Amino acid sequence: MKAEVLARCRGLFSAGDRVIAAVSGGADSMALLWCLHSFRDELGISVSAAHFNHGLRGAEADADEAFVRSFCNDRNIPFFAGRADVAAAAKENGQTLEEAARELRYAFLLSIDCDKIATAHNADDNAETVLLHLLRGSGLRGLCGIPPVRGKIVRPLLSVSRDEILQFLKDEGVSWREDRTNAADDCLRNRLRHHVMPLLYGEAPDLRKKLLRQGDLLRGEDELLDRLARELLVFDGEGYRIVPLREADNALQKRALRLILRDYLPQNVAQTHIAALQKLIRANDPSAEAALPDGLTARRRYDSLMIVEDGAIPTFPETALSVPGVTRIPALGLRVTCTVTENFQDPGNTAFQFAVKCDMIATGALKLRPRRPGDRMKMDGGYTKPLKKLLIERKIPRDKREQLPVLTDGERVIAVLGLGVSADCRADGTGRTLIITTETEG
Repeated sequence: MKAEVLARCRGLFSAGDRVIAAVSGGADSMALLWCLHSFRDELGISVSAAHFNHGLRGAEADADEAFVRSFCNDRNIPFFAGRADVAAAAKENGQTLEEAARELRYAFLLSIDCDKIATAHNADDNAETVLLHLLRGSGLRGLCGIPPVRGKIVRPLLSVSRDEILQFLKDEGVSWREDRTNAADDCLRNRLRHHVMPLLYGEAPDLRKKLLRQGDLLRGEDELLDRLARELLVFDGEGYRIVPLREADNALQKRALRLILRDYLPQNVAQTHIAALQKLIRANDPSAEAALPDGLTARRRYDSLMIVEDGAIPTFPETALSVPGVTRIPALGLRVTCTVTENFQDPGNTAFQFAVKCDMIATGALKLRPRRPGDRMKMDGGYTKPLKKLLIERKIPRDKREQLPVLTDGERVIAVLGLGVSADCRADGTGRTLIITTETEG
C-alpha cells in the first residue's frame, strides 16, 4: 500500500507544500496521517493534522480529539482543532446533520493557512458514493464518484481499499478509534456498506478499481461537456442571453441551465428546476417567471434569463471607473473617487474605502457592477469563498444583496462595497497604491 500511496502523492504534492491532513481518529484518517508523516522528507512537504469535533457524540467525540492530539504531540506533528454545534446549525439552516457537518468541517479546514488539504477517502468510499448516486438517479457527474482533486483538497488514499488500510495500520503498529455509529444501519450509506457492497464485491472483486477507472473516464467527458455548455452562457449585464440557450442541442441546453442553477442551488438542483427554466426560455411571454427553492425566482426579461432572490429589484448598470478621477452612479446615489498615490499612507480600510495594489490589478479595466452567479472573493488564508455565501454569513438582507456594488477588473472580484477588499489585492504599504473612496450624494 505504501508504494501505491507514495506514487499517488508524487502527483498530488509539490516540494514545499504545507499539507493539512484531516484526521478524525478513525482508521482511514490515521493511515492518511501516518503515510504523509512518513513520506514528508521524501516528498519535501510539511505535514500538520486538523481535527474537527462535530459536537454530536459527547464524551466519545472529546475522546477522539484527545486521541489525535496525543498522537500528534508524541510525534511532534503540528495539530489544529476546531469544533461546532452541528445539530444546532442543521436546525437553523434547514439541513440534514450530514450536510451541516460537512459544510462546517470543510469551512474549518479551509480556514487553516496551507497549500493542500488531504482527506482520507478510499476506494470503498468511492464505490459506495457511486452506488448512492445511482440509486438517487444521478447524471454523469454523480457517476464520476469522488474526485481525486477538488481545489486545495486532495485524496491520496483513493485507490486503496479499506481492508488494505486496516492491514497497513496493523503492520505499522498504528492504533485508531472506532466510531460506534459506523456499525449502525440507521443511514443508507451504512446499509449499503454492510449488506449490499459485500455482495457486489463477491460478484466483482475488482469493482473498486473498475469504478475508479470509470470515474476518470467520465470525469473527462463531464468536463468537456461543461466547457461546451459554458460557451452558451452569454451574460449581457442583467442576465444570460436566451437565444444561444434556446438554439442549443437539448442535452447541452440542460447542462448550461444546470450550470446557472448550481451557483444558486449547489446542493439542490433537480430535473424539475431545469425543466422550469427550459419552459421559461421557450415561452413566448417576454416577462414569464418560474418559482425556485430557497426563495429564488427565475425571470424572463425579453432576451435575458435571470435568477433573483424574491423581492430583489434591478439595481444599477455596470459602470467603468475613472482612474484617477470621480465616477457617479446615479441609480445608487453614489460618488466614487479613485486616487493613485506613490506615498502610501494607510487610509484605514473600511467597508467603504479601499486601498489596493496597483501592480495586482488592471486599473484601466476597473468597473463597478452588481454581483453575478459564480462570483468568488479571495480570503485571508489563500482560499476563495463564493460571494453569495459571504453575504449570507455577513447577514446582508436579501433585498440588499443585489444592490451591493462589486469592484472588478474583468471577471475577478477585487472588493465589495460594504464587505472589504480581496486578500490578494489589498495594499500593504509598498508600491503604487490605488485608494477608492465611496460616498453617498445628497
